[in-house]
Amino acid sequence: MIKIALAVLNIIYCPFKLLPIVNKITFISRQSNTPSQDAELLAKEIGEIDAETKVIMLFRTMDHRISYCFHILRQMYHIATSRTVILDSYSIAVSVLKHRKKTRIIQMWHAMGALKKFGHSILGKGEGSDRKLAEAMRMHCNYDVIFTSSEKCRKHFAEAFQYEPKRLEIFSLPRVDLIKDKAYMKEIAETIFKTYPDLRQKKNVVYAPTFRKGKEGNEGNKTILDLIQAVDHEKYNLIIKMHPLSELDIKDERVTIDRRFSSIEMCSVADYIVLDYSAIVYEAALLEKPLFFYAFDLKSYQGKRDFYIDYEREMPGVIADNASRIIEAIETEEYDIAEVKAFADKYVENQKDCSRRMAEFILKGNEGRQ
Repeated sequence: MIKIALAVLNIIYCPFKLLPIVNKITFISRQSNTPSQDAELLAKEIGEIDAETKVIMLFRTMDHRISYCFHILRQMYHIATSRTVILDSYSIAVSVLKHRKKTRIIQMWHAMGALKKFGHSILGKGEGSDRKLAEAMRMHCNYDVIFTSSEKCRKHFAEAFQYEPKRLEIFSLPRVDLIKDKAYMKEIAETIFKTYPDLRQKKNVVYAPTFRKGKEGNEGNKTILDLIQAVDHEKYNLIIKMHPLSELDIKDERVTIDRRFSSIEMCSVADYIVLDYSAIVYEAALLEKPLFFYAFDLKSYQGKRDFYIDYEREMPGVIADNASRIIEAIETEEYDIAEVKAFADKYVENQKDCSRRMAEFILKGNEGRQ
């Protein structure tokens, strides 16, 4: 049935490919219903360099499958008539259709660096996709270029997407420009303080755990209670910043549970950042703030997901499986900012003019694609 459906899609796609290619760059994502910060920053830079290049944003989640099918038709039109298509996740239309040779497709993966294994690296395992379905849907096919944040991440991204390492180009995501902009981060912090005035009164501990499904999510909630009990609330504000897809059934007046700001925005007010296995570790490291790792289920997580890097040796901070040890490390100032900075420099090579560099690369590649 999948083969028949894909054959029909390619037949429908044929008339679109008869249309002329125009000076247009199309962004496609199913991560959200609004353009990502990276897409907006990159589009702005493209417009400043070449105002004649048209930019189309096609951001739509798959929450409503029927409407998404019609959205795929819209994607097909813009893919067929664009010089370049930029993704930040898997796209059905990009992977399963046969495109013009002059259409260039770039994968700008939404996560910074390579921490947790994903894509082809975990097919048929734990949190990975079903291998047969992934092969039938041609997962991550048809990419001409894949962006990665460092030479250290090149081989990991090549494995995840199943491409030769030479197909990868080192470009940090555009949002790095904002993370490294102290004035911008201070402005974000002021906005957060206006929203939560009590956060000005004490030092702030931000806990930003990774997304966990089902029973694992319930286990995560239990350990949050342990963290709440371990914190001295007379000295610290505890801010819990859950993944957007995570559910949290905890109510405690001593804790700030935020759903308004992004994790990295919330880190702007943090004095200490507590993580587990989230790829936000790279953004947090760029802020050069004390990092701590509450890895209460490390062994089981390695079994169902695993990492590209040696987690226990490379994480730039104290790693503990219990909340009391994490809080003890915070209270005794057990951290090394030089270690945090070295980690960021290793895995995010470019930390300046990231949007401009990426835009220039894309526009240069557009030359002659008509």
